[in-house]
Amino acid sequence: MSAKAEIPPHVFDQPAPRFDLNRVETPAFVVDLGLLKSNLEKLAMVQRESGAKVLLAQKGFSMWSTYPLLRQHLSGCCASGLHEALLAHDEFGKEVHVYAPFFTEEEMEQILPIACHISFNSLTQWRKWRPMIERARASGHAPSPGIRVNPEYSEVEVALYDPCSPGCRLGIRAETLEGEDLEGLEGLHFHALCEQDSDVLERTLAAVELRFPKLLSQVKWVNMGGGHHITRKDYDVDRLIRVIRDFKQVWNKEVYLEPGEAIALNTGYLIASVMDIVGQTCVAKSQKSTIVKTQSHESNRTHLLPGRSRSDREIAARALHARLKETARRIDRADAAERLNTEAESLRAWAEENSWLIPTAELESLMGDAAELEGATEHDVFLDAENGRVIKLTKSPNFGARGEAKSYLENMLACATLLGLDWQFEGLVEAYDGLRIVSSQPFVEGERTEVEQIYSHFAMLGFTKVRENTYRNDQGITVADARADNILRDRDGILHFIDVHVLGFESEIESAFTGDSVLPTAILNISATAHMPDTLEMPYRPHIIGAGFPNEFAHTYRLGGPTCLAGDVVNDYSFPQPLEIGQKLVFTDMAHYTMVKTTTFNGVPHPDIDTFDPETGELRIVRRFGYEDFKRKLS
Repeated sequence: MSAKAEIPPHVFDQPAPRFDLNRVETPAFVVDLGLLKSNLEKLAMVQRESGAKVLLAQKGFSMWSTYPLLRQHLSGCCASGLHEALLAHDEFGKEVHVYAPFFTEEEMEQILPIACHISFNSLTQWRKWRPMIERARASGHAPSPGIRVNPEYSEVEVALYDPCSPGCRLGIRAETLEGEDLEGLEGLHFHALCEQDSDVLERTLAAVELRFPKLLSQVKWVNMGGGHHITRKDYDVDRLIRVIRDFKQVWNKEVYLEPGEAIALNTGYLIASVMDIVGQTCVAKSQKSTIVKTQSHESNRTHLLPGRSRSDREIAARALHARLKETARRIDRADAAERLNTEAESLRAWAEENSWLIPTAELESLMGDAAELEGATEHDVFLDAENGRVIKLTKSPNFGARGEAKSYLENMLACATLLGLDWQFEGLVEAYDGLRIVSSQPFVEGERTEVEQIYSHFAMLGFTKVRENTYRNDQGITVADARADNILRDRDGILHFIDVHVLGFESEIESAFTGDSVLPTAILNISATAHMPDTLEMPYRPHIIGAGFPNEFAHTYRLGGPTCLAGDVVNDYSFPQPLEIGQKLVFTDMAHYTMVKTTTFNGVPHPDIDTFDPETGELRIVRRFGYEDFKRKLS
């Protein structure tokens, strides 16, 4: 699986289910109404304090059985077409706002009587339907018309979800409005965010004000679209309120927000069961084509922790990197002191759990008469002359000037995998200044490498020089600080990269090691392609309570679905104990977007939709799907 599929950090804020998993028939989506209510109360506060109206974006969450709860806190719904508009009108019963790239006459006939606002995607659509709107207004009711604009400013990182990407069909650009008659338009609608904070809204709003001052001065309302992660734990709500207040004070407009994900963020679970486990024994895979190995310097010596093979140590280094990577996500916005303390706790816990903590006395005994070399402030360095290796005790908290243990491990694994450095993880040892990472690498007697030799070597590996001492390949992997002082050339002409920095290699760390066998696959009764398509589209890695990254815990599995699609795979996960057939797994943050994007591909059963009410303890099956639902979808 692609290591580029990231876990969204906010999912770690969702608590474990407050209901007994034995009561849940799988597969099932379960929405915790208490968590949902907490989100709604926060959104209601934003409405009160900012003066904006918050609408439910049904494209993100349209579980209409919860609408009685939602309408107690929100001002209405926004719809992406006729069917969502009808659902909002029939089940929500408050304001209905509609936008779509185009409308048909049949759709307009049903939308006009029920919509409060309607946003058009182009002047062509506005002109086409303006007469119909004016006739409806003359008859007593018509929605307030607006136009969607493209701010031509975006900080969205994933192109699939970027509504302001070059050439995007959504919204009209400022240059297209020049010299046009905009009479009759009463609203400006923009949507340019995706899972982002209020600082991004502030900068985007500045771009709108810069590009559309004439339209802004004319309209009565401004719809700031969705993508606002308001209910995320670390979202800056105070800034959002200030930004909206300031905008209303300057422009005197009604303001609307359309968060979809924020409504149900961290409120839902997808409960799955392990149905089978296959592929327990397989053959080795080949190395990826982007990975280049040079000369190996494997030694037959007894290592600092006896009984650990070379592959054991490589797996351990990758597993520790995975643990630290998860830890870093959990404390992404913590201060420096908290980050250092949490990293140290994570290092110690991992080393103790996996038996990689070297007792200080044992380390001194094993190293014997190793001579101490000059190690500067970053490492204590010793020469094991008998085995021809250098032993390094890398100091915390900077860990070799990399700033954190995760980055240090990442760089050393990259140098080993990409550049052939025979770096071997030996364990961790307690020192007076904290835990140190113990590693070893060959002792090299060589000479300073000439710049021309470095250039030629990188060219052979497919790298191009981009600036002084810096090289990059087609995959975007960069080797920096490749100075002659940091690269030794031995008597056989082999280059040894002693102290270079590899950037952009993080995504390869988990996937580059091939090991002795492929992973066993646990087949679940939920499908990535049918029930969690965002995991393949985004891609992103859903969080499973109690699971970790590959090799973080003792037992690693690939999790696959029940369809015939070979790529129906969620991702790779590790668990403290072996998985068992019938065991239930809990995926978090599965209320928004996931439910609305589900399909019945292959005729796989659609998960139940359940609710849990923590006040009463009731676990209720709201909807169960069957054959007739699948049959009625097609003819």
